[in-house]
Amino acid sequence: MKTKIKQRRKVRFSLRCGCIGFAAIALAALFANAALKVQGQDQQPSSGGVSQPASADTNQVAPPQVAPPASQPASNDFFTPFPPPNQNKPQPPPQPPPPVQVQPAAPRTNEEVSLPTPTLPPPTLLALKPKKNEVSVSGDFMLGEGTVTLPLLYSLHAKSGSFTPTVAKPTRSSDYFGATLSYSYGQAWYFDLSYSQGNSSGSQSMTFPGHLGSANSSFSIDDDWYQAYVRYTFPGLRGKRLSAYLRAGVTYIQSTLDDTSILPPGVYTQNDKATDIRGNLGAGLGYNIYSSRRFRFGLDAEGEGFFGKRSQDSLETLNGAGPTVSINNTLYGGIGRAVAHFEYRFGRTGLLRCFLDGGAEVDYTMISYPSAGTPNELLWGPYVKFGLRYSF
Repeated sequence: MKTKIKQRRKVRFSLRCGCIGFAAIALAALFANAALKVQGQDQQPSSGGVSQPASADTNQVAPPQVAPPASQPASNDFFTPFPPPNQNKPQPPPQPPPPVQVQPAAPRTNEEVSLPTPTLPPPTLLALKPKKNEVSVSGDFMLGEGTVTLPLLYSLHAKSGSFTPTVAKPTRSSDYFGATLSYSYGQAWYFDLSYSQGNSSGSQSMTFPGHLGSANSSFSIDDDWYQAYVRYTFPGLRGKRLSAYLRAGVTYIQSTLDDTSILPPGVYTQNDKATDIRGNLGAGLGYNIYSSRRFRFGLDAEGEGFFGKRSQDSLETLNGAGPTVSINNTLYGGIGRAVAHFEYRFGRTGLLRCFLDGGAEVDYTMISYPSAGTPNELLWGPYVKFGLRYSF
């Protein structure tokens, strides 16, 4: 039963499809016939076309023939089942586009190719991380000329009121030898300890009151300097062309003066022992002129001011010894130094360096004496320093 129903459905479906197809064919033929009639009316007799038959109704006026635009075909391609005869000609196949010729790129020269050149340290010097600790030791020497103040007749004035205290200011020649030990942590804070020993000598002429006349004397001064400093360098300027530092410290000086008359010999003598305590505050600048992996050359300048006290115990003899008297002084002044700096690195790591400074130094001191005003002392001359540094 089910098989018969399926067969009936197939037959019905086939009949429906056939009817629809027949109707489509009939409509297509009708439209084609109408299109052929319109095409026949548009053709001219000279072109071999067939003339239109007379209309059955003679009273009707034929509609005017309107020529189609030149740009459009006379027939309606939509209703024309076949293309016009002139369009049945075979068209030549489209020509393929010409092949694109790719020009090879011109080779680039070495001048056009700019590659960064790697900057690696030479095999003779290794690039190491900066070390936190640094220790240095150095020795220095100064050959100076200038003036010095000598208290005269203070002890004799205490013995006899006929003597008036005064301060002589003779010229002197001086030489100083020193050594410095320095330690740094982080290469920012430095702790400096230094010692220097100096010797000054000169001569002077003295005039005594009354019948005592005058005398020429020769003097010598030996002084020992002990200094301690804290120095701060600016880390942001490390490795730059310009560097700077600040430092503050304290200075302790012990000196001994011996003065003896030479004409007449031994008539006048003086022995003076003095102690200075100073506070120092200074700064320094450095300018790097040339630097390589082995050498460095630059200019350094530093200056500091100081203020302190001096206490002296003076003993004089002139036809007999006078009592020892104490003289208290207030002193202040400044020290300036300008040098050329040379440095050389040893080994592959460059952690050990030697340096040499050469230049000039100037010391200027104002000293206040009781009942004698405030004379000044001056010392200047060439300065040289040599040392070693090691970073670890």
